[in-house]
Amino acid sequence: MAIIERFFSPGSVITACSSAATTTPRFPFGRWAGGGVLITNTNSATQINWYASSGNETVPVQVYGADGSAVTSAVTVGGIPIPDACFGYPYVAPIITGAASCQMTVCVKG
Repeated sequence: MAIIERFFSPGSVITACSSAATTTPRFPFGRWAGGGVLITNTNSATQINWYASSGNETVPVQVYGADGSAVTSAVTVGGIPIPDACFGYPYVAPIITGAASCQMTVCVKG
């Protein structure tokens, strides 16, 4: 089990970045039944592009829906659900546009 999984707890705060580089924060999602992110300050971010990876150390890749389009969510102050298309991926990485970074609280349920 990766170290992030051992110490990750629902309600952890991550800082989403505008790049899918290896330093982009990702959170373990494979064992959870659903969840969302809470944003109190958008920091001018306008969109979340949802990425996924097979491990905490691997570079995340864009998640696509059944129709072939990139899975995205509009950013607003409040709660944003993690899209269904992200279910089943071991790690999820929210990549933002419109800002360099945006803090969000990850809420997941088992």
